[in-house]
Amino acid sequence: MKTNIVTALLTICVVFSISAQANRKQHSKPEFTVEQQTILFLKKMTLSLDLSEKQQGKMKPLLAEIVTKKNEMMELRKANNGQRPELSSEEAFAKLNEKLDSQIAFQNKVKSVLDEDQFEKYQEIRARMEKSKKAHTRKGPQGRKGGHKGKGGPKGQPTTESAA
Repeated sequence: MKTNIVTALLTICVVFSISAQANRKQHSKPEFTVEQQTILFLKKMTLSLDLSEKQQGKMKPLLAEIVTKKNEMMELRKANNGQRPELSSEEAFAKLNEKLDSQIAFQNKVKSVLDEDQFEKYQEIRARMEKSKKAHTRKGPQGRKGGHKGKGGPKGQPTTESAA
């Protein structure tokens, strides 16, 4: 009798795990072409910055270049099975320096397309995205370093709120 129950429970667990994996495959992100990604990014930018038709025409090739670079990096990461190659400090410096140079060049190109108000709003959006990305990559629950944030001050001392 016990073996029948254990067998039934094991069968149910296997069925649920298979169906969960099947559902995961159904909910994967669609893979857009570079052109489609560029159009979507441009439309989001147009909505947030109120770009004119002329500005959209100037931004489209800039965004296409960024999307292409991003896709190349993703393909390289997939080819390495998500593993980052070990780089010497000089190689890491050169890679980071090149990345920052390209970001500066892109920012200057964007600045030449946008007016002052649009560029300020663009910088605010980028700052929020960077802050969000940093918080997302932190370890620990809910993206916080240091684990659970409960009541209590330093070294378990009660705070003034909890002491009152």
